Amino acid sequence: MKKFMVKTLGCKANFSDGQSIEADLLTRGFSTASSAQEADFVIINSCTVTDEADLQSKRMVRDLKKKNPGMKVIYTGCAAEVDPQAALRIPGVSAVLGNQNKFEAAELIARHIQTEVSSPKPEILGEVTSYGELKSRHPMDREWPLPEEGAIGTPVLPSGSSTFRTRSFLKIQEGCDSFCTYCIIPYGRGPARSLKLEVIVERINDLVAKGIREVVLTGTNIGDYGLDWSGAFQLDPLVKAILTQTRLERLRIGSLDPTEVSDSLLELMETHEAFCPHFHVSLQHTESKILRLMKRKYSKDSVESLFGKIAGMKRKPFVGMDVIVGFPGETEEDFEAMQATLFKLEWNRLHVFPYSEREGTPATRLPGSVDRSLRKTRARALQEMSLKRMTGFFSNARSGILRGVLLEGVVKGPDGKREWISGYSPDYQRALVPARENLELRNSVIHGDARNWVVDRASGEVSWIGAIHG
Repeated sequence: MKKFMVKTLGCKANFSDGQSIEADLLTRGFSTASSAQEADFVIINSCTVTDEADLQSKRMVRDLKKKNPGMKVIYTGCAAEVDPQAALRIPGVSAVLGNQNKFEAAELIARHIQTEVSSPKPEILGEVTSYGELKSRHPMDREWPLPEEGAIGTPVLPSGSSTFRTRSFLKIQEGCDSFCTYCIIPYGRGPARSLKLEVIVERINDLVAKGIREVVLTGTNIGDYGLDWSGAFQLDPLVKAILTQTRLERLRIGSLDPTEVSDSLLELMETHEAFCPHFHVSLQHTESKILRLMKRKYSKDSVESLFGKIAGMKRKPFVGMDVIVGFPGETEEDFEAMQATLFKLEWNRLHVFPYSEREGTPATRLPGSVDRSLRKTRARALQEMSLKRMTGFFSNARSGILRGVLLEGVVKGPDGKREWISGYSPDYQRALVPARENLELRNSVIHGDARNWVVDRASGEVSWIGAIHG
């Protein structure tokens, strides 16, 4: 029985894809490897959102092959779709599989792995489009698999799998039609297309029946959910249907633009306990000038309007945000204005990204390039702001007991040892408890100690740490 690993980089949609591939391979008789050394093959689910993301995916191939030169490496994900020829040239890659064929990934991979005679050259599994042709055609003109053909959705992973969690990512939508100037993902994921509402409700009921306690709705751009089959945005009706037509204990939603967090969503969060009070806002910037250069579909006024509404909520959500600094055209005055705006808004954590060029995107042709060292300096300033906000939040939240922590898996703790179990409360407060005496409580909801917390400055993560309360 051959053993495998799935290594995923990038977004939650990619993690959903990775879970799907793993589940399909397990049903075909393969088993998961506990380390690279014992793996017969590895699937690298790549990210290509920036040139740096491309490099990280390639470094992963190199590092894994160092640990196990004999393993086969199947390279999939957005980097494989956007530039398959470049992927074929990565030393150590034995096969390339694009996103268009991910719905049949397990079958194609199994066929490749079970071939006794290895090809002297890496091969393409399924069909991909050359980069030259990709750039000459609009991605909406390309043929992409429809949801009902199996391209969207997440099977339930058995408890013995390497990435099993009681929190399941369910991909409800695929593709993007926005074409932000810094992003190449519409070419890697294709046009927006989504599952029907009743199909998602049925799948969630199936997940609940199989023991899943929390579902995270994810996709390439879930704010566009339903537009392809109804002509109107359907995320709000979908969330309402899940909350009223299923017995799901906890529902989270993935990243949304500021204008996609509607009054209706805020009301549903206020009135339904199962709707976790947690938003991840794909903000990118606060200043209208930079937002226009990014080709984002909102302004500074829209951003401030949303956070004014969040500030007035009785059931306060935890708010994380993605922010890009050093975008072409961002002056010192623009950056200082963003700092001032962020300072007065009500949020909890920033995920800060110094702008990184992505070959082939319009942003690389914009004037006003910001020096790389200055990008890093600005990123550090916002990371410090985020850490200060997070530690202030944890300091003010000390109440003795943190309720509703869903324990997931064993992780490294503040001592650097994999002897801790991590979990999240409904409002996305992270907790760590000792694994030795609590290992059987994985996938359980517990109440944890909320008096002591620890800061990981490298990741910007702050976690409660301590014992379990009854």
